[in-house]
Amino acid sequence: MNLSNNNKTQINRRIIDNEIRYKIVDEICSETNLYAILGVERSCTSEELRRAYINRSRICHPDKFPEYPKATEAFQKLAYSYETLNKPSSRRAYDISGTIDLDGVNGTGDETLHSVLYQLFLEFMDGDFEKIRALVNALNEGNPGLDLGEDAIEILETAFRRMRELLLAGKKYIKISQFELIRFYEVQQQLRSLRFFNVFGRFKLSLQLTRIAFTIPLLIDDAMKSEIDHKELNNNNNKGILSDNMVNIISGFVSLLDKLEQRI
Repeated sequence: MNLSNNNKTQINRRIIDNEIRYKIVDEICSETNLYAILGVERSCTSEELRRAYINRSRICHPDKFPEYPKATEAFQKLAYSYETLNKPSSRRAYDISGTIDLDGVNGTGDETLHSVLYQLFLEFMDGDFEKIRALVNALNEGNPGLDLGEDAIEILETAFRRMRELLLAGKKYIKISQFELIRFYEVQQQLRSLRFFNVFGRFKLSLQLTRIAFTIPLLIDDAMKSEIDHKELNNNNNKGILSDNMVNIISGFVSLLDKLEQRI
């Protein structure tokens, strides 16, 4: 009985979520004001602009909304609005005129999103990676069987550095991990908004942040190894960013983090 009720609750939530998504997409498609398209105030900061763009891109992305063609139009308008308002010169010009021709908006919008997500990844490498390293060390000490020692962490950091080069050189790798990067950013924002003394909440979000961060290299590694052609396959070369042993270790670590999240 409880299981049936839970299933009904999940179905109802999905229906409500879809209704909200349809509404947001329709509003964006009918809107001509760039600030309204992004759902921000005229006085918004550049970070508030980026946060709104990422959030709405996740909602309207055609890959997540294939059953509704208007999502593509909404996604394109979001990218155009962000590109316009994110540049001080074009934002000033728009604020002065108050109008802009949206009839010429085209393209997929992916290039803008991928550029934003790559910048987020760079910011993570420059800052939050050390926080994740500290959490990994703490979890490793409390779980001796995890076997994710300092050497493994160094190898993982090297893999993240390699990812930095790959994401810059190949847009396809950003596309592979784009929804994880978006979710990573959202959790980052939630973590930063918590009060310092909310230890429980900070720990829970830190677990989630770490799990997502470790999932990204697994996705890219799997995609790279899947691209091996028949000639390279015969040579049995490893073309990923992780050794098979590291894949097993990180996969186990991700499973552990998932279990810890569910217990909290």
